[in-house]
Amino acid sequence: MLKYKPSDFNKKAQFGTIKSGYNPRNGNPIKQFVAEMKLKYAPRTRTMSQQYTIAGTKFEDTILIVVRHNKAINKKQIVMLQDKAYYDIVGISPDDSNNIITYDIVTLKLNTSIK
Repeated sequence: MLKYKPSDFNKKAQFGTIKSGYNPRNGNPIKQFVAEMKLKYAPRTRTMSQQYTIAGTKFEDTILIVVRHNKAINKKQIVMLQDKAYYDIVGISPDDSNNIITYDIVTLKLNTSIK
C-alpha cells in the first residue's frame, strides 16, 4: 500500500486529448491540446534495480506519477506536466482496494509529435 502525505501532491498535471485545427494566420493544420481535467500529482522514482530491469523494454524512457484514484484516467489521454511537455499514458496501475484513500500510478512516455 502506498503512503503519501497531502504535501507530496504539490505538482499539477493536465489530462486531455488532442484536437485538430487550423492556424488562423496561415491556414496550416495544427494539433492543439484540450485539457479535460487537472489533477495534483506526486512524482515517483524508481530504484536502480527497477531501472536495470526495464532496460531494453518499452518502459525504458518513461516516468511515473502518482495521483489520487480516478476512474476517468485512460490510456487514450495525453498528459501535460508543469514542464509544458506532453506525455502519452503507457500504463495505469489503479488501486482498487477498499481503503478510504487510494492512489493510481501512471506511467508516462514523452510525446515528441506534439509541439
